[in-house]
Amino acid sequence: MRILPFFLSLAVSMLIWQCVTPFNPDVRALKSGLVIDGLVSDQPGRNRVVLSFTTEYTQNSLNLLVRDAAVSVVDNNGVRIPFRETGPGYYEPLDTAWRGELGKSYTLSVSLSDGRRFQSTAEVLRPTVPIDSVFVEYTEKLKPGTLAYDKGFDVYLDVKDPAATKDYYRWTWVHYEPIVFCATVKIPECGSCQNYVEYSQQCCGRCWDIIRYFTPISIASDNAVNGNRISRQPILRAPYTSTTIYYVELEQQSLTEQAYQYLYTLNDLIKNTGGLFDAAPATLKGNISSISDSEELVFGFFTASAIIIQPLLIDRNTVNALPTPVYYPPALPPPSACIPCQESAFRTATPPKWWRF
Repeated sequence: MRILPFFLSLAVSMLIWQCVTPFNPDVRALKSGLVIDGLVSDQPGRNRVVLSFTTEYTQNSLNLLVRDAAVSVVDNNGVRIPFRETGPGYYEPLDTAWRGELGKSYTLSVSLSDGRRFQSTAEVLRPTVPIDSVFVEYTEKLKPGTLAYDKGFDVYLDVKDPAATKDYYRWTWVHYEPIVFCATVKIPECGSCQNYVEYSQQCCGRCWDIIRYFTPISIASDNAVNGNRISRQPILRAPYTSTTIYYVELEQQSLTEQAYQYLYTLNDLIKNTGGLFDAAPATLKGNISSISDSEELVFGFFTASAIIIQPLLIDRNTVNALPTPVYYPPALPPPSACIPCQESAFRTATPPKWWRF
């Protein structure tokens, strides 16, 4: 998926070569839980709630997106802001120009189509400091177990941390990928053939895929650098798949201490590989609970944050190496109709704000 909300998965495997009875866990006891990833910010178009369900072990931990939920946030003055579903499991404010306000607190409310209701604790929308500088480095890294190279551009940033406050940071980003093809279609090789050939269908006009990345989780605290500079904070790696400009909007958020601790623990869980010396999994408790059933599993976190947006255009035509192109099926032969660029949370026909090409 383009949007990457976190996954909660359980894996049990045993390889037994001796004459013993294999262990077969009763996976029916592993219930699914609701996962909520929500953000209210002071920037229009940067407010979202993503809903999904974890699934049983037998379904390979594929999260199921939650459709047709009633989602809203309420500020400390009692004003309710309704959200609408703009993509499967993805909810944004009904008023697309709406933005949160610094100093106000916000509470998330979610009602599922089956009547179950969930609510977060109140989160205060705190300010954040500007991004000081951004820099890009091209590198080629040998892919483990292969002779192939991962070619890409590593993006880092520096931030001057204020000394007067206790600060916690999170960095995410949004990439807009200009596309030529808006859909694919499979056509039988002949009238009665069972074999199909896949073709790409062109967009009717300009179109961009919106790729939002929230993992790997990039966070920092000023515990060790209070009042000094946070240097070379890694943000993303842009792939060298083309010599065209790579357009990305970097996002710097403020966090409460509770939100930081939650993401810090989540990061540890994601990094664990299940090795003998890994730390034992921690109980990951967010700030959202069920108000219909106190025993129901709920995962995730709802945050409120100011956001500093820094546009970055990476010129990928500056290195002495060939890109690793992405394969697309061939264009559908004429006569063929083009496909309109359908507006959604993940695609748009509106040029990004800082697009100049």
